[in-house]
Amino acid sequence: MEDISEQIKQSNVVLKNNKAGVTIRQRRRKLCLRSVLPAKDGSQKLTQHDIPTGCDANAPGLKRCQKLAQKLSAEKSLGSFDWSNWITAPKEVQSRAEVQTESQTVQAWVQRFKVDWWNDKTLDTTAQKSQAKRSWYAYEVQFNRIPNQKDLLTVDLLVEVAKTTKAGSKPRHELCQKAKALAKFADLPGIKKLEKVHTKYVAKVPKLPTDEELFAFAVKQRHNGRFGWCFAALVVYGCRVSEVYSLVPIGDGGTASVLTMKQKGFDPKPRTAIALPFELVKRLDLLNVQKPFEISAGEDYDSNAAKSQTDMFNKWLQKRWNGSTKLSNKNVRHSWCIRSIFDPKFTDELASRSAGHSLALHTSTYAGAIEKRDMEEQAKLLRGA
Repeated sequence: MEDISEQIKQSNVVLKNNKAGVTIRQRRRKLCLRSVLPAKDGSQKLTQHDIPTGCDANAPGLKRCQKLAQKLSAEKSLGSFDWSNWITAPKEVQSRAEVQTESQTVQAWVQRFKVDWWNDKTLDTTAQKSQAKRSWYAYEVQFNRIPNQKDLLTVDLLVEVAKTTKAGSKPRHELCQKAKALAKFADLPGIKKLEKVHTKYVAKVPKLPTDEELFAFAVKQRHNGRFGWCFAALVVYGCRVSEVYSLVPIGDGGTASVLTMKQKGFDPKPRTAIALPFELVKRLDLLNVQKPFEISAGEDYDSNAAKSQTDMFNKWLQKRWNGSTKLSNKNVRHSWCIRSIFDPKFTDELASRSAGHSLALHTSTYAGAIEKRDMEEQAKLLRGA
């Protein structure tokens, strides 16, 4: 049997220096965590307890136990410690194997992951709080796909759940992305199995109405209801729906200031969007800003409030739209991006900056349109040769 007593001592020194309030102890061939915790009967009396971890008393087991110690410390500091997430019944009515098993369930690991995830977030502004709330909801949606939360968390289990989604689809991509984060957190062996089923996902551009249809609808609905200006601004400036509430035309409206919302971990930052086509600015009376909801500062951005407005916006659109194909407000910006690709005055790099996404995302999402443009331009050159 491997002797790891010195490594355990070193680990406990680190935990002590970090004021974790947790130590690692060896019990025969297994490792446990010792800490001052509330009583298991729910009373507030604090006493020392040993929590079985199921970790073997060897180097890999110690590495995993160290992570558990950090999670336990985080739960204590946040006041979220709950015995049910570690041991679901008093020790005297459980065998040691049962205790070790139940501390490794999907439910137990998700709860530890949740504590650690929130503990790592900066929540100083309204924007950070609302974005974090929606980001965590995205994790919960994927973790809830696991049918039995009482099952042991294993990579094989995560792979089986991933296979219930269509290969190459957005659901498969998002599930594998979140499952991999959970597997790494739990230090599960065999993560490469999950990577093999994590198929590549590229956002697909839906079938879109013609620009003529969009322009005509924008003109007709400009002063019809509370979202007329917002729709017109989406058509002309190509921003995200969540960003249109912050958009303000500059000068003659050839450009506009808008907050970029898709920035993980950061408050929305301003960028400059370009009007395309510029002649619609005057025709659609875009300098006369009329918004039902205003976002003036990035740190005050409330993504939940913005989503509520966006849902109402889409209902407004569905009641009025009767074009050649279906249309949602979030797809209007696709038309702007494709329009920019076929405008000889635009470069792809400039268009991506105006749209508020990376050049890599721009060229992969609109690869079909870019290919068509390049081939048409080359054909013209060959005919003129």
